[in-house]
Amino acid sequence: MSDYSAMLLLLGRVFQSLKQHHGIDAVLVGGAAVEFYTGGRYQTGDFDVVFQDFALFGSAMAAHGFAKPSGTGRLLRGWVHPDFPDYGIELVSGASFDGLSDRSRCRLIRIGEDSAVALPPIEDLIADRLGQYCAIADNPDRSCLEQAKLLFLLAETIDKPYLEKRVQDEVGDVSLLLGSGLEGGQ
Repeated sequence: MSDYSAMLLLLGRVFQSLKQHHGIDAVLVGGAAVEFYTGGRYQTGDFDVVFQDFALFGSAMAAHGFAKPSGTGRLLRGWVHPDFPDYGIELVSGASFDGLSDRSRCRLIRIGEDSAVALPPIEDLIADRLGQYCAIADNPDRSCLEQAKLLFLLAETIDKPYLEKRVQDEVGDVSLLLGSGLEGGQ
């Protein structure tokens, strides 16, 4: 099992615990969600999570062996697991994609018997990556744009009206996906 998969399994246990004991879903977003949807074509060293209660999330993380990082050269927010010190977990906001995402579209991915991770709809990740690409003027790093295009191409299904709405929310320019099949039927 890769370190990413092992970390995902551990994080899925935290997510399941939060759901079981508090009835609240945590959602994995950002690069770790992109890594999942692309089958590892884009890799990350951090796991960004959306959850509405920082203290409750922190307690669940501690109960599953995660700790606050310490030491020189470490980002001192978020959590790390002693078995996987190269990965960081960070709570990024209380509302998925600034509250613009339709959480009813999240996918629950079972990782193990006692582990499952909620992922945002792929349309939200595509829009998010486009937004990040456009956020930096004269961006020489096309990685976010390439991630958005690859996510689009790999998607099993796309809700085009929802995707177009989310892209409008983020950057207003769905033409960035041209050449990825948006103009055709999928």
